[in-house]
Amino acid sequence: MLKETLNRFLIIKGVQAAIVVQENGEIIESMKSGIAIDPDLQKVIATIMLDSKMTAEHFGDASLSMVFVEYTESFLILGPLIEEFFLVIIAKNTANIGQITYEMKKNQDTIVAQL
Repeated sequence: MLKETLNRFLIIKGVQAAIVVQENGEIIESMKSGIAIDPDLQKVIATIMLDSKMTAEHFGDASLSMVFVEYTESFLILGPLIEEFFLVIIAKNTANIGQITYEMKKNQDTIVAQL
């Protein structure tokens, strides 16, 4: 079921991966197209998640709603699901950010129910 839900993101033009990750960087489930998820990428994602949570604490323990990291040819959007689980979307820089974030929010409850 979770794979089917994550696959919905790959339908969006330019999306290369939809990944549910635990805070320690462990991949719970992923669907990908045209991209390899190696251990170094897992470490980067874990670092981004932990740094984002620490940054939120500096803003009066504000809850984290989304993190966006842009690179030359791609970007990464990270959104919290529950407690220590996150949804990570990796896409080409030509992908529609608005559509992706809308789908992330729309599917959040479904993903949480499938964890």
